Amino acid sequence: MTETLTIFAGGDVFNELDDSWAAFRHLSPLLHTADIVFGNCEGVYADNPVMSPSRRVYHGAPTRHGARLADVPFHVMNCANNHALDGGYAGLTETLSLLRSQSIVAFGAGENLDEAARAGIIERKGRRVAFIGFSAAFPVGYEARSDRPGLAPLRIRTHYSIPEPNSWDPGAEPIVTTQVEAGDLAVLHASIAAARRDADIVIVSFHWGHSPEIREATPFAATRTCQRKWRDTMADYEIEIARNAIEQGADAILCHHQLSLRAIELHKGKPIFYGLGILVNHFQQPQLHKLLRADPAWPFFPFRPEDRFTGIAVLEFNAAGALQAGFIPAMILADGSTEPLRAKDARAEAVAAYLQSLLKLAAFDTKLERGAREGWAYFGIGAGG
Repeated sequence: MTETLTIFAGGDVFNELDDSWAAFRHLSPLLHTADIVFGNCEGVYADNPVMSPSRRVYHGAPTRHGARLADVPFHVMNCANNHALDGGYAGLTETLSLLRSQSIVAFGAGENLDEAARAGIIERKGRRVAFIGFSAAFPVGYEARSDRPGLAPLRIRTHYSIPEPNSWDPGAEPIVTTQVEAGDLAVLHASIAAARRDADIVIVSFHWGHSPEIREATPFAATRTCQRKWRDTMADYEIEIARNAIEQGADAILCHHQLSLRAIELHKGKPIFYGLGILVNHFQQPQLHKLLRADPAWPFFPFRPEDRFTGIAVLEFNAAGALQAGFIPAMILADGSTEPLRAKDARAEAVAAYLQSLLKLAAFDTKLERGAREGWAYFGIGAGG
């Protein structure tokens, strides 16, 4: 082995345009330069879905909308997310079949818990790369069981306590603590251990955190006193479990669901991307668009300007197995497409400034090293910023 293995990773991916290629036309030239491309399949591709009774919305489209995902190209896709079973077991089966018919390795969901928690493995340049997917954000009933289809769950208990029990303080922001279900954590650990035995590289994908645009649209949002905390920082369980997954043997952590970028951390020299935001996700829900007071000139998600900052995580493993992480910035455009940014594009610096503000908010010492990669803007990820 003498070659560098390059993995690109984006956040939420779901095409709802009739043209299955248009949204990816700017991204495709860049993504074709990677050995493996990862995305989170944020919805159901099904022609005959059976609506789940516990779904919040139906985030789905006909299978033709996902017919060219392999051409983009995507090689591996996480299916452990809050929309995986919006179309019921039938919708999940169609989605997995569509991806696999394009030779895309689909993981994180399956016919039972064993299948859902099992790593998807892809081989490139003589190395086996395992991808594991778990979700902490999903409607009740979407979790797989020993005899039931679904996603690999990471259920988190949430506890609220009064910040000052010896004082009347109406409306005070509560202290929120979170704790993972021990059984789900044990399944995650077993999945990482099995993948470590079967593969050379192990990457864990978590679907979790809060969605700022959705949260701000809820009726109680105006009373919330700490919106920025919910928008851009991580809950304690996210940091604890992500770091723990590295300690259990993962080489990198990729997180999504938040609809916005989050901070990046190196833990024991290995990268944790706490939120990759939206790569391409149109999410055409008229009622929600009205609630969010969407600009008519901006018909697709996301509507909050900061959430249009996005990009591609870069993982480069050299012949000795050493990893260099980076990030290629991109912008979501009004027509629903996403454009990776060239090295001299002023918008790249705007994305860098936004990421820098997130690092400061999280109090991470991560360093962004501005540079270029084959003409694209590129931020190397280092420690000690």
